[in-house]
Amino acid sequence: MMKHNMSEANLDRRTFLRGMGALAGAAALSGSTALAGLNVDAGKNSAGLPLRVLGRTGAKVTILGLGTAPVGQSKPGVAQGAAVFRAAMEAGINYVDTAHIYDDAEDYLGEVVPAYRDRIFLVTKSIPQSDDPRAAAQQMQTQFEQSLRRMKTSHVDLLHVHSIGDKTPEMIMAPGGPMDFVRKMKEKGLTRFIGITGHNHVPRFAELINTGLVDAVMVALNFVDYHQYLFEEQTLPAARRHGTGILAMKVYGGHCKSPSGYKQRGPSMMPPELLSQAMRYSLGIEGVASAVIGPYTVGEVEQNVAWAKAYTPFSPDEMAALRAKGKALVGDWGPRFGPVA
Repeated sequence: MMKHNMSEANLDRRTFLRGMGALAGAAALSGSTALAGLNVDAGKNSAGLPLRVLGRTGAKVTILGLGTAPVGQSKPGVAQGAAVFRAAMEAGINYVDTAHIYDDAEDYLGEVVPAYRDRIFLVTKSIPQSDDPRAAAQQMQTQFEQSLRRMKTSHVDLLHVHSIGDKTPEMIMAPGGPMDFVRKMKEKGLTRFIGITGHNHVPRFAELINTGLVDAVMVALNFVDYHQYLFEEQTLPAARRHGTGILAMKVYGGHCKSPSGYKQRGPSMMPPELLSQAMRYSLGIEGVASAVIGPYTVGEVEQNVAWAKAYTPFSPDEMAALRAKGKALVGDWGPRFGPVA
């Protein structure tokens, strides 16, 4: 077990957040103002995939990221699962996103990552399950240790506090809690950068970003949820101010509902004829470095890669037209990620 000793100080929450924001936020802004709010193009890699700079991290990532939840949660077996991930990396995708709770995803990645480790930007997530900050940090430590072992790597490039919308900022930032844990992992060199992810309780994200501690944020960004989960309006401005790298997830809206809940394997919420436009829309949002999309099959990898290679930005009028289409779909999609605020 990795051990860490966190501060025992019982700080008032607002004093704590203001203090951390003044120190870390100033440091972040001093070197990152030029990056904030821009889709910083960085040419193409040898496979022909466009690259962008992930905010103040300075890392050059492919505009298409590999999401691993669909394969991990549908459990096709190690041979088939690893084949999908290998195809993505062979196609040039260098942003590889996973999480401890994606069932078998990290095990499948362990069959592939060692051969590609120096060519990819590897990301995982640990989730604070307990409402007690210190217990949550312990849970995250156990998860992260398992993640490193399963993926057969000594470190990741980005470690997210997973699903922060389900917890209050007070809990995430409490002394000895989740944020202290990921900071300790960064100090130990077990992650290069710190991130947060989530789908709901949108106002909580800006409060954490404004501490200046968050290097990257991944949230649901598509032209339908634009009208419902207001990350574009309420979260991204704070990320741009701090030079925080922005990553788009749920680009295709996630999976369709079924009577028993969300299918582990099924069509996306997005109508098929709008999938390529959905990718273009999310990549056209100011500050987005990569659209993280999870394929089930090698064929889906190939299709997503082709769309990413052909990417061209929409005009402002075209972006507005897609949002109008999204407004017609939002009622059917509903608040499926949980409370908006």
